[in-house]
Amino acid sequence: MINNIVFWPEFWIIFAASLVGCVAILPYSLRLLQGSAQKKPLKMSISKLMLLAFFQTAILSAVAVGLGLFVAHAIGLGAPSIEAILTGKSVKFLVSIFEIALPFGIVAGAILLIADLFFLPYWPQAITDTSRKTTTRENLSASFYGGINEEILMRLFGFSVLAWIFSRIWHTSAGLPTVAVFWTVNIIMAIVFGLGHLPALKGLVGKISPIMLTRTLVLNAPVGLICGWLFWTYGIEAAIVAHFSADIVYHVFGTIILKRKLSPSV
Repeated sequence: MINNIVFWPEFWIIFAASLVGCVAILPYSLRLLQGSAQKKPLKMSISKLMLLAFFQTAILSAVAVGLGLFVAHAIGLGAPSIEAILTGKSVKFLVSIFEIALPFGIVAGAILLIADLFFLPYWPQAITDTSRKTTTRENLSASFYGGINEEILMRLFGFSVLAWIFSRIWHTSAGLPTVAVFWTVNIIMAIVFGLGHLPALKGLVGKISPIMLTRTLVLNAPVGLICGWLFWTYGIEAAIVAHFSADIVYHVFGTIILKRKLSPSV
């Protein structure tokens, strides 16, 4: 396990990054709130609601970063590039971010975009309307939350904790999780990652149809699998870069394409 001299600087670096995501997601969250199919009179002003949302996300991120790093270090996972910089060691893991994680993310985003074109005829009106209204800036800012905060929660925290639990039963001679444990956890967390997008979808469209449930899993679970593998192989930094680049391709460039499909006049 890494010593506290490195742990706390590492914690603050990752937590600071998560705060960027906490702020970046607010415009997109407001857009979803405006397009919600279950609109109810707000009990507080928009500014207070956004401030509350920021603090809730920040607190959740702090817990996820702290516990995630603690458990990750115990099973040989973590943020190797950040640790290398803090300890003055080789930063070879940084190379993996650009040579492996970035291409993986770009290709994944392109595949998801093509796949979503199949589901386009089945989109509920609420999703169609929101996609037309969402700006490129909102999609770009939301990509920071997806890449940073979702990876902290799903991989650094969720993946690490579940792998640690499973490793109490199945582990190597060194007490670390086996490859089978990593793959099992990766599949579980990829499914959880997909299902984690359902509350936002339900808030937007109300009742979720089987085809939209399938769409949510098909578009998110594969990214979860890729990011999980990158996390345990190259570190949380690689998972963040892959997720962020996939979101840029799908949500930013993809939305431009989808808008043209939805409304040729746009």
